Amino acid sequence: MRSFQGGYYPHLIALYTKLGVSFRPKDFSYSFSLFDLAEKTHRMRTTIIYNGASGRDGVGMPSWLRDLHLYRKGCRAVTRAFALGLFILSAIQLLVCYVRLIFFALPPARPKRLNTLTFEAWAAETVPRNFIARALGFDAIWRSFTHDVLIPLFSAVCTAPEEAINAHPVEDFLDYIWLTLGTHHYVVSKGVRDVVKRLTSNLKQIHLSSRIVGVHADHNDPHVASIECSTKSGTITHHGFHHILFATQATRVGSLLSSYASSLPSDSPARHAVMAQFHCVEAFHYIRTIVINHSDETLIPADRRDRRDLNLVTTLRTERTTSPTWSPHRVSPAYTMATQILTPPPALKAELAVPVFQTTNPFINVQDDRILSVATLERAVLTMHAKDALRGLYAEKRRAWWQCAAEAESTLGDLQGAGRRESDARPGIWLCGSYAYVGIPLLEGCVVSARNVYQGICESEGVRPGAASLF
Repeated sequence: MRSFQGGYYPHLIALYTKLGVSFRPKDFSYSFSLFDLAEKTHRMRTTIIYNGASGRDGVGMPSWLRDLHLYRKGCRAVTRAFALGLFILSAIQLLVCYVRLIFFALPPARPKRLNTLTFEAWAAETVPRNFIARALGFDAIWRSFTHDVLIPLFSAVCTAPEEAINAHPVEDFLDYIWLTLGTHHYVVSKGVRDVVKRLTSNLKQIHLSSRIVGVHADHNDPHVASIECSTKSGTITHHGFHHILFATQATRVGSLLSSYASSLPSDSPARHAVMAQFHCVEAFHYIRTIVINHSDETLIPADRRDRRDLNLVTTLRTERTTSPTWSPHRVSPAYTMATQILTPPPALKAELAVPVFQTTNPFINVQDDRILSVATLERAVLTMHAKDALRGLYAEKRRAWWQCAAEAESTLGDLQGAGRRESDARPGIWLCGSYAYVGIPLLEGCVVSARNVYQGICESEGVRPGAASLF
């Protein structure tokens, strides 16, 4: 992972530190903009500018408001004063809403039923309804804050459309708000290749271009399993595995679990355990994500004063009813389009004639001659159903009264191992990944779930976990 948030990735940071991966603080600034799909000119207007440094640098005035006086022939001083007053008022409103959000995110202040609420339900419940708030218009201000700030923010974090954000468990969003409060962002100093090199330096059995097409029970030895791989030279079967760890997305695991279960006797406890895992991973939801590296400046604010490290762009709800022509390089306008301005390495700065951007989920076309690379992937997005299913893979062990769920000590859920922790009469089947851990499915979940599985395997084998797993 090239960049990560210090408060939400403590185990990832500990792992990188143990591996010797160097990283440095990089507090990103943000801009929020509205894109008008209805207009032929496709005008983009910046609404909020966040200057980073965990809020210490405050907010900036959008260029259209800064230049408002230029569109008036007379009374420019009055127009300037009006623009400044409007900006100060909006900044105060934003600050009040943010302080209120922090109060809701405080773990001791949360109601017990919070873990049953979606973001949409929570946003509606938290609208202030007393007479003073309504008289001051704060009910409308709070609705605007949750829709125009929080939804675009978490749409970018989760790379998911608005409807998925509304259906997302709100507890995990509040955990994110709480854990990132006052903390830094970091970037890996030497790039992701350095991370990959350090992670794989001690691995000896790496099989490339070997797609796993099936997992089967070994009929000659019920204690082990076999893995069937498809290679360029044909199908190859590897035998003798006491443990199989699926470190891939849940949508890829289901077919492999099904193939393994079908190779077991129908009345076998092992088959029932594996099928329970199969039904568990079926509950997790994935959404297609597009990431494009390019040099097309039309995807970010036209005025350079509005540009920040990360530029979030959304459309009006009324403009999402018309479905644009399908394109492999574009998503629905219900997504937040997030464009990061990439900083090239010092050695390449002189060679790059144009700036380079990385856009996640563009809902407008990137000019073909400006595209450098395109990656399409699937991201897990949490739902209430998946949150319930997670209990089979992850279990909370201990949590202090001041901690949120993401800070709790964790262990494996009952479905992990498919019965291997109770008996060595069958191979261990284990699941890890971003989806197999509490919170928003991100890289932290991969790290913690992998560590927990390693410790579970050691426990099932009666050996002590190595010191390397203590992070």
